[in-house]
Amino acid sequence: MSARSRILGWSVLLLAAALAVSTVATHVLLVSRVNARVSAELVHEIAEFQALAARRSAAIDGQPDSVLALLRARASQAVLERGTVLVGVIGGKVVATSTNSSPGAIEPSPALLAHWSAITTTVGGTAQLGAGPARYIAVPVHVPGSRTSGTFIAAVLTGPDQAEIARVAQLQLEVSAIALLLGSGLAWLAAGRVLRPVRDTTDLARRITDTDLSERIPAHGQNEISELAVTFNRMLDRLEAALTTQRSFLADAGHELRTPITIIQGNLDTLAVTAPDDAQTLAIAADELTRMTRLVDELTLLACSERPDFLRPEPADLAALTRSLAAKAQALDGRPWVLAGTASGTAVLDPQRITQAVMQLAANAVSHTPPGTVVEIGSAITGNRVEFTVADHGQGIPAASAGRVFDRFARLDPRRTDGTGLGLSIVAAIGAAHGGDVRLAERPGGGALFCLSIPLIRPHGKEAPT
Repeated sequence: MSARSRILGWSVLLLAAALAVSTVATHVLLVSRVNARVSAELVHEIAEFQALAARRSAAIDGQPDSVLALLRARASQAVLERGTVLVGVIGGKVVATSTNSSPGAIEPSPALLAHWSAITTTVGGTAQLGAGPARYIAVPVHVPGSRTSGTFIAAVLTGPDQAEIARVAQLQLEVSAIALLLGSGLAWLAAGRVLRPVRDTTDLARRITDTDLSERIPAHGQNEISELAVTFNRMLDRLEAALTTQRSFLADAGHELRTPITIIQGNLDTLAVTAPDDAQTLAIAADELTRMTRLVDELTLLACSERPDFLRPEPADLAALTRSLAAKAQALDGRPWVLAGTASGTAVLDPQRITQAVMQLAANAVSHTPPGTVVEIGSAITGNRVEFTVADHGQGIPAASAGRVFDRFARLDPRRTDGTGLGLSIVAAIGAAHGGDVRLAERPGGGALFCLSIPLIRPHGKEAPT
């Protein structure tokens, strides 16, 4: 998962957890408040009844019907809160109800009536009445001098409160879902904005090449992301300075070495040979000067390959260019040179640099294969790329060494003293200047197959051949 997705995931998880905790806490708080209100209401009604019973007991003591009168008096006189009902029970029958309720709204079950009639002490609990669930407190009623006993019940219907709590919970869940969606969208946008410098850094790192280090990441604000951008820009400054110094050194060294080499070569040419040993010495010195001159030329070429004017692209006929490459390779060695195929059409490239690269690959094949070995030169269009290939039938290159053949001054055989070790580096530099690359591919039957691949760019107004 991407960093943006992980940030979004954690944000959604934390937001969902916060909303869930808020919903549960709200539900628990509402239930607690309702329970506290119901308990207070029940205690209040029982206290009012007991106070009334004490007053009436003193006034009508000994009356046989005083229990019934007491129950009906309290049920009819009470001013009740919403959902509160009062019930009087004698002998398993309801004999009195509060004026705010109907018999059908109360309608206790026979088992509940029997339970209420049998109590001998104050009890509380929950019951299912005709109007819905309720909480109640029941107290036994006895009047001195009367053999009749009854039960006074104060009940509060909890159904409306429970429904209201359920509606509040549902509404909160709906609001939480909407908030979660909005929060997720905002978290996605915020994560994208926060991580934009990181994406810019990644994109810039992909665009950076060893020939162009000029781009920088915009840095705004004072935070960890902007500090990362500033640090990355400073690293690019150091790299650009180091590469500029390296290029300047290569160019200056190549330029400055030409003069002493020319002077030495001129003086060697004027020396008179008087002994056989002198002639051999002069020949060795001349050969080394020639190799040094070649090394200087190739170092200068590598330094120039990183300049914008290194290439001079123009429309070129690919078939004619390929045939020209095969013809020029004939001058390198008298071995058989085979034209393996020609691409058709016109492409925009630098013909001279392509010729230089392919001739370098051909010279490399000549120097690493026995005389008379066949070398194949060809070109083809593969997808949106043009590929120039040079294949030989020699011993090939070991797979372990294939990754470093394009390194500068790389020598697979340290016993060889000819060459500078820069030839394949020059080919790679020419390919990179065209926006392409060069690779070493496996060749069926042995040998080495080098492929110089560059993007196919058609001249304006030209169509690909059918």
